Amino acid sequence: MVSRGISLGEFEQRHDRIRSFVADQGLGALLVYSPPQEHKWGQTGHVAYLSGWANCDRIVDSAVVVPVTGDPVMLLAGMPYMLKQIEEVSPLRDLRLVRAVDPHAVAVSGGADRTGPRSFSEEVVAILRENRIRETRVGVVGIENMPVPFYEALARELGDDLRRVTDVVAECRSIKTPSEIELMKRAAQLSDVGFQTMVEVAEEGMRGIEIVAEMERVVRREGADHAKYWMASGPPPNWADVRLDLKPHERVLREGDLMASCSYVQYKGYWCHGQRTGTMKSPSPELDRLCAIGREAQDAGLEKIRPETPVAHVGRAIRKTAAHQGFEIQGGRVGHGMGMDYAERPGLAESSDELLQAGMTFVVHAAYGLPDSGAMFVPLGDVCHVTPQGPELLMEFPRTPFIAGR
Repeated sequence: MVSRGISLGEFEQRHDRIRSFVADQGLGALLVYSPPQEHKWGQTGHVAYLSGWANCDRIVDSAVVVPVTGDPVMLLAGMPYMLKQIEEVSPLRDLRLVRAVDPHAVAVSGGADRTGPRSFSEEVVAILRENRIRETRVGVVGIENMPVPFYEALARELGDDLRRVTDVVAECRSIKTPSEIELMKRAAQLSDVGFQTMVEVAEEGMRGIEIVAEMERVVRREGADHAKYWMASGPPPNWADVRLDLKPHERVLREGDLMASCSYVQYKGYWCHGQRTGTMKSPSPELDRLCAIGREAQDAGLEKIRPETPVAHVGRAIRKTAAHQGFEIQGGRVGHGMGMDYAERPGLAESSDELLQAGMTFVVHAAYGLPDSGAMFVPLGDVCHVTPQGPELLMEFPRTPFIAGR
């Protein structure tokens, strides 16, 4: 077993599927790129998916090369100590330091006499040669978040042999295995811990930043790789007076204040992103009314979730149900895929023609514009797993408005 919660056999199945794709495409190898894991809001999970190196220590450019024959190889523009970290969690045994494209990167540098590490492209060519692969064409995926200088270096050095191909890794990642679902359930449990902490520690007179700091402390203590919460608050009863703060929330909360909080939690490389809404110390009938409308619309979307159902049906159900109460969808989507990245396939929008499949996971969190004010209102966010029977919600914290500080 690999210590990250995914078995060696499962990693081998992933590699075999990529290797079959390489053969079908008539390629010599596929270069699978990911930016540093610290780039949290972009695609960072491709390398982790194939290597198991999913933690926040991945602060450098890295790639996994899957040749049509032979073992996968990890390339990283980093430091020697990182190899020890990778060995602790990865089934890959061929780990190679390469020359960074960025001259300011924290990486082993190449000397002026070129006695240092080879470039990413030079190492790919070496892998083809070592495995006696005659086909020199190399596919590349993960370019959506690839720095321009990195791609330019690949294109310059590999020339016509570099081919942009269908992102087979994104396709593979969109369907989760039971092992992955278990890791996502743990991330959801940790997200719940943060919300429960908010309810328990919040007191009138505290600043939002103090409450959030305690939420993040507890979730990190319980083993999260990453824990970030934001908070919004404002005086009752009008939601239009609520301030949405992604930065530290300095506002002092008073009894009756309207509140919202959002989680960004990662556990062993897998994400949970939840949203909950409530009040400080005493309920608000007006907020209860708004939340009930949002919950009804989300439930209408959840009812549409079945394998082979178009994603568009989910978005349409949410939009139509919300529209009956004068709520408009803002931002053009009602959620997004979630797994080893905060946002991955499938995208949840009425414009999508993608079909839902058993094993897909995503967060449903429509953003509404309220009647009259147009203020953005996101009362709920739930991570959902598509099962053959329908949706499974991974979070268990109540979906009705919370009351903090009682």
